[in-house]
Amino acid sequence: MTWTRWAILLGALAFAAGAEAAETLAPKTHDAAPPPAACQVPDSLLGSDGKLPAVRAELAAHRPVRVIVVGTASSMGAGVSAPQKAYPERLQAVLSRRLPVKVSVLNKSKLHDTAAEMLHRFQNEIIPERPDLVIWQTGTTDAVRQVETKEFDDSLSQGIEMLAEKHIDVILMDPQYSPHTTTLINFQPYLQDMELIAQSHDVMLFSRNAVMEHWAEEGDFGPDEGSKPEQLHHADMIHDCIAELLGWMIEVASTPGDLPATATAH
Repeated sequence: MTWTRWAILLGALAFAAGAEAAETLAPKTHDAAPPPAACQVPDSLLGSDGKLPAVRAELAAHRPVRVIVVGTASSMGAGVSAPQKAYPERLQAVLSRRLPVKVSVLNKSKLHDTAAEMLHRFQNEIIPERPDLVIWQTGTTDAVRQVETKEFDDSLSQGIEMLAEKHIDVILMDPQYSPHTTTLINFQPYLQDMELIAQSHDVMLFSRNAVMEHWAEEGDFGPDEGSKPEQLHHADMIHDCIAELLGWMIEVASTPGDLPATATAH
């Protein structure tokens, strides 16, 4: 992809939040502005049918919404040009634009944690922060360490149930996609299990892997290609789009019908 096209995409990402939606992303039952055109993916790749009852309750009561991201290196900004370019930082801005209440996004990610290690942190580090929503990005370290899938599944189920007992919503996020790492690490069992666990517990899944693979196949983003500055620029844009897609999913899944969809004004 030429640098000229990247400049066009960057401009679209910055200014197209209010542009007319592509039909594949247009929500059927909610008047939420779609993600920018540069970020679009088929709606089959987005878990837009789920619900976020805890976030919805806060919006209905006009109370602030608190989100916590629990992840690993990529959620901490590995590969982007600066920590503030990582998707959790961008998500704060996206949700503040989309939701009609004050929103805070706290990043509690930690390098190299497995799902089981994240689970152990929930009781003392995550739940006491009283989040309304936890975005749980996991699976990468488990795949690298070849953790038994049963142990991985048990950790996910226990974590979801622990948060549900505290009336905390969950969005699972699977590993990111890279043509290079896919040849070295077998992510497939963990990707499949995350989808099954999300379905069995009726929680939303943001399939980052499928979304990024779609972009790679379409030639829209190429984090493994080009010079170092180009790779960082591509990674920044991927994180921007992940935040935009997450923000859209959260708004669609949580905004009551009688509340204004503020994003439509942008």
